[in-house]
Amino acid sequence: MSTPIISVGAAAAPPTRNPIRPSPGELITSFATGNTYTMGVKIGEGGFGEVFACTDVWENELAAKVLKPIAEHEAVQQRAINESRNLITLRHPNVTYIHDTFEYRDAFYIITERCHFSGHDLFNIPEFSGPIWVEPIARSLLQAVYFLHTNQYVHQDIHLGNVFAQIPRNEMLKEPMPGVHFKLADLGIARLASEVHINNTRAQWMIPPEVLEPTEFGPIDHRVDIYHLGLLFLQLGYSKELTFTREEILEGKPRELALGLSLPLSIATEKALRRHVQYRTTNAMEMWRDMHSPAGSGGG
Repeated sequence: MSTPIISVGAAAAPPTRNPIRPSPGELITSFATGNTYTMGVKIGEGGFGEVFACTDVWENELAAKVLKPIAEHEAVQQRAINESRNLITLRHPNVTYIHDTFEYRDAFYIITERCHFSGHDLFNIPEFSGPIWVEPIARSLLQAVYFLHTNQYVHQDIHLGNVFAQIPRNEMLKEPMPGVHFKLADLGIARLASEVHINNTRAQWMIPPEVLEPTEFGPIDHRVDIYHLGLLFLQLGYSKELTFTREEILEGKPRELALGLSLPLSIATEKALRRHVQYRTTNAMEMWRDMHSPAGSGGG
């Protein structure tokens, strides 16, 4: 039997050290909700967890994130609690929806809606043209980020691997409908704005300048997300996945590349990628407006 991670009055499972991964076809029932999940194959993997396809008793196509045992049992449990609470607190149409969370055989599960492809997958499309994807992705992501910031949370990990496309189900035909909806995923390292600091975990290639040299470039706050959005739209604008070294980040190479994009994307992207925080785009709504503005402004 599984043990819920977040459930009032529920008994905690004994802290053992032998988590067992799910197998395809296995049935796992959540003590928290009573829902049973039929596990499928692994469909993704990140630094902190593996993601498996699954379906529930309602025939919903879902995803089960199973956290990796990369730390002591209690530390992994706390990470699961934090991510689950973030997803519950920050429910929004453009944030992946959480259905369930529980512990089973010493492994921690977070069940969310299943999306159909990620931002990375777009670049596998033959003759991929990123610019035509910018506006639909931006409208979805910027709304999600604005909602997070309004609620005093910072995502800290916005990149192509955490952007997903979902195709809604047609209940009459029991198949996906035409159309795509974009979602922001993985709130595993999201923090309250007051808790964002230099030691938070971040991928090296996307570290903002202020994290590398806060004395030079300014405070570490919600504008970390703005910088990451700039990197994401920069890659779409060039139809190419890009990474940067520490030296290139400090020298402002991402912003220089942004200046080469067509208007008005260049305006929005170069403002978001400014090294000095005080000159950077203030919030996600301003970034959306910049994407529809014919004029830019100075800064560095």
